[in-house]
Amino acid sequence: MKITNEQPEKRRIGFKIAIWLTILVFTGGIGYCVYNNLEQHPMLIVSLTSSINETHNTPIITNVTFEQSQTFIKGTNSVIKFPEINIMVRNSSLLSIPVSYWTSTYWNQGETKGEYVLNVFFKEEYVPQLGDILILTIKQIDTKGITINKQTVFYVWK
Repeated sequence: MKITNEQPEKRRIGFKIAIWLTILVFTGGIGYCVYNNLEQHPMLIVSLTSSINETHNTPIITNVTFEQSQTFIKGTNSVIKFPEINIMVRNSSLLSIPVSYWTSTYWNQGETKGEYVLNVFFKEEYVPQLGDILILTIKQIDTKGITINKQTVFYVWK
């Protein structure tokens, strides 16, 4: 006759579960602290639609919409890849220095209609304030690097 005692096995499983729960709670606490200490930066998401002006057979921007957001990224620079659509943002005046990083996306030059989304990240020294007038210069550049369409739009930061 064999005598078995299952109690020590149950204690080991309970101990392992307690250790794993402690590790999970500790890791979650660290993640929560790190997340709360990260600084969020304002970002402007620009959605635009391009088309062709049929009388002159030239590209045009037909619709621009904006959405304010937050990001943890401090800034980016886009890789130049022609043809492209790019955006540069200035504050209050066309003569002021740019307040955003270079933002661009590939543009299919031969298409008759296209939709693009560009994320505008602001430089570290600039934080948009309520009521700031942002001046966005949108350029469409061909395969040779020549600007073939340039439009200016305005956005009031909310």
